[in-house]
Amino acid sequence: MEFIDLENAYKEAVIRKLIEYDVIKDPQWLEQPDAPVPLRVFLETIIELIEKLDPQDWPYD
Repeated sequence: MEFIDLENAYKEAVIRKLIEYDVIKDPQWLEQPDAPVPLRVFLETIIELIEKLDPQDWPYD
Protein backbone atom coordinates (compact mmCIF):
# COMPACT_ATOMS: atom_id res chain seq x y z
CA MET A 1 0.00 0.00 0.00
CA GLU A 2 1.43 3.36 -1.03
CA PHE A 3 1.37 6.19 1.50
CA ILE A 4 0.37 9.59 0.13
CA ASP A 5 1.54 12.62 2.07
CA LEU A 6 -1.59 14.77 1.83
CA GLU A 7 0.00 17.78 3.52
CA ASN A 8 2.84 17.97 1.00
CA ALA A 9 0.46 17.23 -1.88
CA TYR A 10 -1.70 20.16 -0.74
CA LYS A 11 1.31 22.48 -0.48
CA GLU A 12 2.46 21.46 -3.96
CA ALA A 13 -1.02 22.06 -5.38
CA VAL A 14 -1.14 25.54 -3.84
CA ILE A 15 2.29 26.43 -5.22
CA ARG A 16 1.38 25.10 -8.68
CA LYS A 17 -1.79 27.22 -8.66
CA LEU A 18 0.19 30.33 -7.64
CA ILE A 19 2.65 29.68 -10.47
CA GLU A 20 -0.26 29.19 -12.88
CA TYR A 21 -1.76 32.54 -11.81
CA ASP A 22 1.68 34.16 -12.15
CA VAL A 23 1.69 35.18 -8.49
CA ILE A 24 5.04 33.50 -7.98
CA LYS A 25 7.48 33.01 -10.80
CA ASP A 26 10.11 30.65 -9.40
CA PRO A 27 9.24 26.93 -9.59
CA GLN A 28 12.00 26.34 -7.02
CA TRP A 29 9.28 26.81 -4.37
CA LEU A 30 7.93 23.37 -5.35
CA GLU A 31 11.10 21.86 -3.90
CA GLN A 32 10.92 23.87 -0.66
CA PRO A 33 7.27 24.40 0.26
CA ASP A 34 8.13 25.10 3.90
CA ALA A 35 10.97 27.53 3.24
CA PRO A 36 10.43 30.91 4.88
CA VAL A 37 9.60 33.77 2.54
CA PRO A 38 11.34 37.09 3.15
CA LEU A 39 8.90 39.78 4.27
CA ARG A 40 9.84 41.96 1.29
CA VAL A 41 8.85 39.19 -1.14
CA PHE A 42 5.57 38.63 0.68
CA LEU A 43 4.72 42.34 0.65
CA GLU A 44 5.65 42.71 -3.03
CA THR A 45 3.30 39.83 -3.80
CA ILE A 46 0.49 41.53 -1.88
CA ILE A 47 1.08 44.75 -3.84
CA GLU A 48 1.03 42.86 -7.16
CA LEU A 49 -2.27 41.21 -6.21
CA ILE A 50 -3.82 44.54 -5.23
CA GLU A 51 -2.70 46.09 -8.51
CA LYS A 52 -4.16 43.17 -10.49
CA LEU A 53 -7.47 43.37 -8.65
CA ASP A 54 -7.71 47.17 -8.64
CA PRO A 55 -5.61 48.63 -11.47
CA GLN A 56 -5.27 52.41 -11.29
CA ASP A 57 -5.35 52.90 -15.07
CA TRP A 58 -8.86 51.51 -15.64
CA PRO A 59 -11.58 54.01 -16.55
CA TYR A 60 -14.25 54.69 -13.92
CA ASP A 61 -17.33 53.67 -15.90
